[in-house]
Amino acid sequence: MADESALSNAESFFGTLRKSVRAGDLALLLSVPLVLGVVFALPITVRESLTFAYTDPSLLTAYASAFVHLNSTHLLVNVGGYLLVAPLAYLLSALSGHRRRFFVAFAVFLAVFPVALSYLNLAVIRPSVGYGFSGVLLAFVGYLPIALADYLDAQFDIGSRRSLAPAFFFVGLALSALLSVRSPVTYGLAAASVLSALLYVLPAFEHPGRLRSNVRAAAGMAGHFELFAVGLLAFLAFVFVAFPADPAAGGSVVNLYAHLLGYALAFVATYASVEVGLRLPGSEAWV
Repeated sequence: MADESALSNAESFFGTLRKSVRAGDLALLLSVPLVLGVVFALPITVRESLTFAYTDPSLLTAYASAFVHLNSTHLLVNVGGYLLVAPLAYLLSALSGHRRRFFVAFAVFLAVFPVALSYLNLAVIRPSVGYGFSGVLLAFVGYLPIALADYLDAQFDIGSRRSLAPAFFFVGLALSALLSVRSPVTYGLAAASVLSALLYVLPAFEHPGRLRSNVRAAAGMAGHFELFAVGLLAFLAFVFVAFPADPAAGGSVVNLYAHLLGYALAFVATYASVEVGLRLPGSEAWV
């Protein structure tokens, strides 16, 4: 009987998946690595001319530099990260009923964030250049806390986006502070982030009996539970990858500042726009 129930749950999950996922959506998601590959195929002199020079910035290079990679390892790391994070964010959103919200964020991350992140890097002028997709990729990581919280609420009736999304975000922020350049400032940021996460997650424990029941029911939902688990593991694992303890390892310097900006700005912008949208008439179609 248990095996039959698990099989039925799995069939229900894949049925929901087939109804929610559209071929056009997948094509749009895959267009990003395609563009990155096409840009990488350009001559090295052209790619170097498209990097963002901090001492000689331009609007063209501010945008184009996000899609430029000068070696195959850098390209493969960013494409691999994107192919893990973006489809997961899409699936979590589509199965939560927020497909439109994901693609609004998708458009903003690709159209606005390259320029915004490039110019925000000018806060510290230095004789160097910026390039690579990792800042935009971290924007998709910053969207995951909202997608995960929506999924918990919609599929398992556990918590709410309003409390769980900030909790997930602050957990990621605490990890990034502890993993990267360690100093009294980052330790303080980590402590404040942990405290903030606890304050946001505490309302979920107001009714422990109901919470335990919902968690047990969620664990038995084949497919849905695994998707959430993979999404959560990808979110946590990517924080470890994006904020290494030694940003200069491997012969190149990881731009921790751009990573943090991408992560934090994406979450704040999406969360704030959803909260504002919920208070505006006629906004339900995308929030």
